[in-house]
Amino acid sequence: MTPAKPLAQNNPQTDEYMTIGALASLCGVTVRTLRYYEEMDLIGPVKRTSGKYRLYNKHSLKRINAIIALQELGHTLEEIVQTLGAYSQSRGCAKSDQIALTSRSLALQQQSIDNKFKQLKQLKKEILDRMETIEQTCKPCMTENPDDACPDDCQYIDVHD
Repeated sequence: MTPAKPLAQNNPQTDEYMTIGALASLCGVTVRTLRYYEEMDLIGPVKRTSGKYRLYNKHSLKRINAIIALQELGHTLEEIVQTLGAYSQSRGCAKSDQIALTSRSLALQQQSIDNKFKQLKQLKKEILDRMETIEQTCKPCMTENPDDACPDDCQYIDVHD
């Protein structure tokens, strides 16, 4: 899944409402995905037409971008609700409370990214260490006896298996 693309500044839809289909298309997700996000209270329409069609705006797109980014970091939807806060909760808040919720959410997102970065850095170190071990341990055998299998007394194979 690719992150949602933000609306261009000069896009006429920036200040207008869009349907769930248009929003799904902009985000690169399905309408069903957006409806599921709504069931999870991650998003919601900012308005409905007289025919009960869901309408969204640029703030909806930003929230979906955040949801997709957190999913790509490996978070479950339940964790994302905890991080971003329930959509219905934010809709009924005063502006100062919305700012506080957003600030908390951004701090949690930053912490999540920092943690993931540390995990990836550690994983990269482990991979480089194993590559170095292979270079030091296996390459001499392969150079000296390329047609032979690893010797039975190979210490690396015992560790690697």
